[in-house]
Formats: sequence, C-alpha cells, structure tokens
Amino acid sequence: MAGKKATIRDVAQLAGVSYGTVSRYLNGNTHVSTAAAERIAKAIEAAQYTPNQAARSLAQQRTQTIALVIQVESNETLIQSSVSEAMASANQTIGDADYQMVTLIANTEASTRRIAQLVNSDFADGYLLFSLSEDDALAEAFLNTDNPVVVSEVSNHGEWQFPIVDFTNTDGQRQITEYLLRKGRERLAYICGPGYSPSAVNRLKGFQQAMGERFDENKVYYSDDWEMTSGEMAAVAFQPMLGELDGIVCANDDIAIGVINQLTRFGYRVPDDIAVTGFDDSPLAVLSNPKITTVRQDSRLHGRTMAELVLSMMKGTKVERGYVKLLPTSIVERQSA
Repeated sequence: MAGKKATIRDVAQLAGVSYGTVSRYLNGNTHVSTAAAERIAKAIEAAQYTPNQAARSLAQQRTQTIALVIQVESNETLIQSSVSEAMASANQTIGDADYQMVTLIANTEASTRRIAQLVNSDFADGYLLFSLSEDDALAEAFLNTDNPVVVSEVSNHGEWQFPIVDFTNTDGQRQITEYLLRKGRERLAYICGPGYSPSAVNRLKGFQQAMGERFDENKVYYSDDWEMTSGEMAAVAFQPMLGELDGIVCANDDIAIGVINQLTRFGYRVPDDIAVTGFDDSPLAVLSNPKITTVRQDSRLHGRTMAELVLSMMKGTKVERGYVKLLPTSIVERQSA
C-alpha cells in the first residue's frame, strides 16, 4: 500500500473481517467481538490507517461541531474579559472532547437571519447561546431544533425552557450594595447595563432589593452598552446630584472605570467623597486608580460549565425543562469603596 493512503477496505482485508465490522469498530459500536477488535487494531497500525473524520461524521449524522452564538450591540463587547474568557474556556472544553467550536456573531438583522437559516439546516450538533436579548427573535430559531441548546443568562423568556448556566447576578449586586450600606454609604445611585441584557436586568433587581424603600428611580442611569464611555456619560448625567451622593453602584467594571475617570475630572475623590463599585472582577479592575471593589464571577468556569452541559446532553443525558445552574459570585474588596 506504499504510495497511497490506506482505506477502511484495506484494513478489513488485513484483519480478515467485513467492511461493516471495521466501520462499527471505528464508530465505537459494542457489537464487535474482542477477537475481531484486536485484529482490526493491529491492521490499522500495520496499514497506518487514519480515519476520515468527515466520513465518520456523515455516517453518524453528526457535524462534530458546536456553535457558540453571541449577540452583540457593540463589537467592544467581544473583547470584554467576561465574554472572551468564557468563549476561550468553552472552546478548550469542546476541543478536548474532539469537537470543533465555531463562533457566530449576531450584530445585524442580516447576520441574525443567516444564523437562523444555519440553525434550521442543522448546522451544528449543539448550541451555546450567549447574551441573547430579552426581546430577541434569534432565539425563536432554536425552538425548532432537536439538537441540545444551552443559554448563558437567566431571562424572562420562560417559554424557551432551554437549560441555563448563569451567575448569581441578583444576589451579587444585592450583596455589594448591602456592603456599601453597612459602611454608612446610604445615598446611592445606580448605573444599569443595557436594557436588552438579562444580566443587566438581574443586577438592577439586586440593587433594588438591597435599597428597599430607599430605592429612587431618579438615581438610576440606563446605559446603552457596557463600555467605559457609558460610565462617563452617567457621571455627567448625575452631576447635578453628585453633592448629595456618597456611592455609585455600577453594573460592570468598565462602567465603574468610566465613572471614576469622570468623577476625578469633576474634582471628586474616590472613595473619600463618593465610593464606586463594579461587577465582573475583570483584569481592568486592578489597573484602575483606585483599584475597584467589585463582584467576582469566574467567567472561565461559566464557559466550561456551559460546554460540559451541552456535551453531556449530546451524549443522551436528559435535562429537565427549566433547568438552571447558578454559579457563585463573591465580593472583592479593594480601594474604590
């Protein structure tokens, strides 16, 4: 067989078994005798046979692909650590399981339509859905697929019933707000993430719970995105009331950094005049001046857990409708509060 690549038929001839027996062996079928399996293994080695993954996948009606679908309003979202770390960890876990992760970015109506078409054509064996909007039409495409779907955020879409892996966003924001209240910071304002994001909505709930009757809708700024510029714009919007505030709770670290930068320009000292907190414990949190007191979430654990769940479902594990796994958060005390 020198000069040409060995085939399954070559292996079958060397092992003295049928083509079908070799095919079952390669696909992990248990209906192959021990003696035949040993002869096939030796024949594969002797022939230096390399399985054609594409052919095996076709025979198994699988693509060996898992799609990570992420919806973004701003391309800057893709480089935020909470997103990039989760994606990298999911990719590692999926690759270790001998699957290929492909990333599909929904950032326009046209891209959303294309992704919906891919899903309807059984493009992948499983799907990881990141950052889908509260009012999103994209998720409707996944209601008709028989392949496993795992979602990254708890939302109000109870009818979807996809398994969810998320953080304790509401608890985390409530706890860091209570942390400020215990330190005597009671005149608090809040900067919310974009309203389309379930995480932003859930974190706002945590702030509301902690504030109770002290919650004031007039002291809430609703950002258009998760970026530093939104924090700067919020601080400008709050400028007339800054003299009345002693703390600002932010929906993420990037927003918190923008707030600190703008407060400094206005001549306020953080935390002496106004304390500021973030959420995510991103690498930027320790580069800020002062370093940010924040809520830590393990984004790599998030991506890995989502990937492990979808792989498990692909192997036949049954997951009950409405399944939600919440990963823990914790307060990281630094200098900003």
